[in-house]
Amino acid sequence: MFSLVACSSKEDDASAPLRIPTYHEDVAPILAEHCLSCHDEGGIAPFSLVDYEDARRTAEAIRISTTSRSMPPFVLDNSGECNTYVEGRWLTDAQIKTIEAWARAGAPEGEPPKGTAPAPRALAELDRVDMTIDMKDTYTPDAAKFDDYRCFVLDPGLAEDVFITGFHVRPGAASMLHHLTLFSIDTKESEATAEALDAAEPGFGYSCIDDIHVPDARWLVGAGPGSGALRFPEGTGLRMRAGRKTILQIHYNQENGRHADRTRIDLMVARNVPKEATVQRIAATNLLLPPKQASVDQTAVQPVSIDLTLWGLWPHMHKLGTGMHVSATHDGEEKCLARVNNWDFHWQGFAHYTKPIDLSSGDSMRITCTYDTRRRDTTTTWGQGTNDEMCIAFFYLTAN
Repeated sequence: MFSLVACSSKEDDASAPLRIPTYHEDVAPILAEHCLSCHDEGGIAPFSLVDYEDARRTAEAIRISTTSRSMPPFVLDNSGECNTYVEGRWLTDAQIKTIEAWARAGAPEGEPPKGTAPAPRALAELDRVDMTIDMKDTYTPDAAKFDDYRCFVLDPGLAEDVFITGFHVRPGAASMLHHLTLFSIDTKESEATAEALDAAEPGFGYSCIDDIHVPDARWLVGAGPGSGALRFPEGTGLRMRAGRKTILQIHYNQENGRHADRTRIDLMVARNVPKEATVQRIAATNLLLPPKQASVDQTAVQPVSIDLTLWGLWPHMHKLGTGMHVSATHDGEEKCLARVNNWDFHWQGFAHYTKPIDLSSGDSMRITCTYDTRRRDTTTTWGQGTNDEMCIAFFYLTAN
């Protein structure tokens, strides 16, 4: 048995009768708001949800994935118990219950709307485009690699330093692009390393599933499917150095076919910003994960040496990770900085706090990562390879 949710325009009316949700009235608006940016024709998702028949055929899968919060894909807890995020893809508990009741009732269609159907949520756009980083050539993923990670060394052609204040990824083949990261190369030595890696492999770019293999590369842009434009917090930006190249790492997934891709990244930039941001990490690097364990925790503590503001973060583990908790001790009290309840290696990305967090010199930060090693026969340690592990939270921050 299950309880049907009350679908009434008067949510505070306890006497309102309980009824079975229908697709057109209750479910379609949820899908339009949270799902169709990926589950559209030609999107990264493996099936479309643009009409009732699409949703009816996959109703049980929708129920399971939303109840478990594996969909919409967003690994950080956005419930408000440990912060909320501007980019948070998050269904309310009421929305999850509505979908569950609808699916269990046989996915009834209900009456089609008299007007137009709910439109998918429009993806964010930049206020302007000041420059574009272009692959300038196409790349077709290796047919033998279901997941192909490829790095491209690209020259933005900068004559002076600029600060990225926003970006919008324009994939050439959206159905394949799982996520990407753009890195800045700040030194001639690192640039030479990147160019050597590129030259050592035939074709455009080089393979980089485990790491980009270039020291001191700085994070600039990170995006996944259906994310639209991202603006950095007002008054902040990440520096791109004049005369230096960049590395674009793209994860291609071939579940929806294999195509040639030429991705572009539109950038909104400024010559100066009030606060130059950097991406710095807290990490537990001395990992020692014994095999055959359902749950193994690893922890590290790091002091805060300057007054700073945390604007957002990117959590990172590999395939054994299940959860992460990051906190800070501030003025003698512990505050939650981030929590991951259901880690998924394939859905990584950066997210900014709806309310930034200030920390002071003398505070400390703690990171704890949890792993499931039941399928391993040997001890797992820190490493760059996908079968190694990591425990990192990359923070977008500014000094105060």
